[in-house]
Amino acid sequence: MKYSYFCPGKAGKYFIREQFWYNNKTHCLMCCGEPPIYAVMSTPDGKFDWYWEDNSGSLVQASHKVDDNILLNHDYNETWFPVETNGQYSIKKLLKDSDIKASRTCPGMFEQCFPHAFEADILVNPLVMLGYGGVLGEKQLSKLLRNRTPNLENIPLDYVIDELRQRKNVITHKENMHELARNFFIGSGHLPYKNPHVLFTDTEEKYVHEVTKLINQNRQFEEDIAILLDYYDIPYEWFNLDTGDYCEVFGLEKAFRKDEDPTLDYIKQIVDKETSDKWISEYVKNYP
Repeated sequence: MKYSYFCPGKAGKYFIREQFWYNNKTHCLMCCGEPPIYAVMSTPDGKFDWYWEDNSGSLVQASHKVDDNILLNHDYNETWFPVETNGQYSIKKLLKDSDIKASRTCPGMFEQCFPHAFEADILVNPLVMLGYGGVLGEKQLSKLLRNRTPNLENIPLDYVIDELRQRKNVITHKENMHELARNFFIGSGHLPYKNPHVLFTDTEEKYVHEVTKLINQNRQFEEDIAILLDYYDIPYEWFNLDTGDYCEVFGLEKAFRKDEDPTLDYIKQIVDKETSDKWISEYVKNYP
């Protein structure tokens, strides 16, 4: 059995990769943020393959073999790339370089990497392969899903749907609202706080307002995924990120404990703990 992992933002994408590597299984991630669109395939022994489409419509592939221990090593996060771009080793940074000219809508040959993607034991964010690219959990992508208006081109939809129907498809659900709020308010990749150059979060009041909206959008996004899969008649089941059993749901022989997830180390106290605890408590009270 092979698996597909559908999720909003901050929903265990890094940790599920580690779980599959830990069990000597392969992984594929489709772009989870703003285009340009890319895919990255990886194996537990450190072999990586990246794919994207250039502005002529050709498929570009890059490969690299890592000799380090990559397991639970956050230096090799989901967007890691071995070439430095503006001080960061990131496929996202590389493809946003104007000299690369990577495609944002994939009208050409990007779909030629799909067979490689479907070989992976776990395929994360297949929404791209159904034609929907953008930031997971945010309202722009949710609107596309609800209206069934894909923004990516040249998608072999019948082929993708048939392949997904042969996999076990999982949609994640976060039950612990306290943890969810904490992840968005002070977790890795949180919105900029009191940055004078970012007007929509340049005060505490604006920051709390925007993060609250973002959390609610991500909660709605889970349902939007389910409605889309129902529309395409793609079977799925829910996976509770707080209480779900990785071995049982994903057919694994062993699993890391939740507290072994290294992303937990990236919780940042951007304000004093009393203030952040107040934000979190008020969110949970107002949006149970």
